Amino acid sequence: MKKWIAAALVLAVVTGCEKSTFSESKAEAQSRWLQARAVMFCQLARNRLEAGQVDAAAESVGRALAIQPDFPPARLLAAKVLIQQGKYAEAAARLRGEMDACPDSAEIAYLLGVALEKSGELTEALASYRRAYGLEETNLAAVQAAAEVLVALGEPKQAQMLVETFLPKASQDAGMQELAGRLAAMHGQCARAAGYYARACDLDYHNVCYQECLARARFGAGQFDAALDVLSELARREGYTPPAWVHMMMGDCHMAAGRSAAAFEDYFRASELAPKEAAVWRSLARSALAMKDDARAVLAARKALQLDGQDAESAAILGYALIRNGQAEEACKVLRHASDGHPTDGTLLCLLGRAHAAAGDQEQALRCYTAALEADPTSVVARELLAAGKDKRVSRLE
Repeated sequence: MKKWIAAALVLAVVTGCEKSTFSESKAEAQSRWLQARAVMFCQLARNRLEAGQVDAAAESVGRALAIQPDFPPARLLAAKVLIQQGKYAEAAARLRGEMDACPDSAEIAYLLGVALEKSGELTEALASYRRAYGLEETNLAAVQAAAEVLVALGEPKQAQMLVETFLPKASQDAGMQELAGRLAAMHGQCARAAGYYARACDLDYHNVCYQECLARARFGAGQFDAALDVLSELARREGYTPPAWVHMMMGDCHMAAGRSAAAFEDYFRASELAPKEAAVWRSLARSALAMKDDARAVLAARKALQLDGQDAESAAILGYALIRNGQAEEACKVLRHASDGHPTDGTLLCLLGRAHAAAGDQEQALRCYTAALEADPTSVVARELLAAGKDKRVSRLE
């Protein structure tokens, strides 16, 4: 009897242990199942977010959090979704909580910086970006973001120093090279900017924006032929339609090299693309003058003045073209009207004097030269024209 009782007790203990082990295994399996579902919904949310389906991503991450409220990847994704939804303050509040829980996370620090920057809290955003790249030196996105914020805060020099400090770690990052170029150009360091943009182009040849920036930088550095090479190659690229400014810059490069006919062709293409831009017609007129095609210069300059009736430069070009084209009286009318609107413009006064002289009114010409010299006592042109005009008057009297 005692043996039977002992056996029953042993059986009861073993059965209880088996039930306990079974319950624990079941709970672990359930936990793994929930974890797997949360991971699945997080991945779905990431895919939707990358595809720009923000609301669908929000729904997926919400389901992940409903399954496991404390699942870190889901919580971080929820913050990213809030940023994409424009709910920056809510995202920042969530990320501050995450930062308290994970103070060494560079990703959280970076995202917090994004939310703060979008909220207009630039100083706090800068601190968060600095924390991000301080925790992870390879976090170039945080470096770039910090530089952009420094520019927005009116500290472009600090931004340039920051970016150039990290450039050795970003030798293969086209975005960092482009940013370095942009900051250099901002400081008028065009040749330096061109070097950075050239490296960005090497790293990402298909990026049209980098090519355009390289051309601008080389043009600004006075490297006209090099700028023209970039623009010409870009214009030939399949699928790229050069905008008006590209043709304008190509024309300027040709003009700088004395190739007025080639410049005229590019300016003409620009005029077809931007027929309402006075600057395009002014350039077309200048190139025509350089080609000694005075009739075309008159037409182009007149078009420029029609588009911007108050522009002194257009009036000056038209007046000069009319003088060269033998239309002195018409030049007097154009230049007199322009001079009335710009009474201290020495160039207009000198040209008006030349128009009067061409029309045979030497006395009026002298008055214009005198007025030009009074407007700008340092004007060599006005002084020489006045002296030459006086000599002619003396010669005529003799």
